[in-house]
Amino acid sequence: MGKSNICYHNVRLNLDNEQHCRVHRILAELNTEIHKSVNQFIVDAVDFYIRSLNDESLVKETGEPKKNAGYITREDLDGIRSDLKNEVKNEIIMLLGAALGAGTVRAVEGATGRGGMEVKAAEKADSREETDDPTMMELVDSWG
Repeated sequence: MGKSNICYHNVRLNLDNEQHCRVHRILAELNTEIHKSVNQFIVDAVDFYIRSLNDESLVKETGEPKKNAGYITREDLDGIRSDLKNEVKNEIIMLLGAALGAGTVRAVEGATGRGGMEVKAAEKADSREETDDPTMMELVDSWG
């Protein structure tokens, strides 16, 4: 009668297979002065391998299988690439539009000279309040 806290798993090694032959040689000649037993060596080796995979799809799923959890297709990758390209392009256009708008404000500030410090502050406040310049937005839209 077997103990209830012990389970058995059998391993079959084919000595015509190079990998199986290598494993057999190591298990047959295992240095038990370093390792407790062949059984513990196998458990340690399998546990190390499982931990290195981070438990990625090693066990069967008990619930609903995840939908689209497989590989990404070229079409999906092309779609992601085009979406990302459009987002980056729009962001660059917005940044360029903002930089060009700030450049016109700086040109106005430079034209006022030293005596127009109060005017500069008022123009800066006005430019910060009005961020949606219709002319700039038309230019930005035409670039895209």
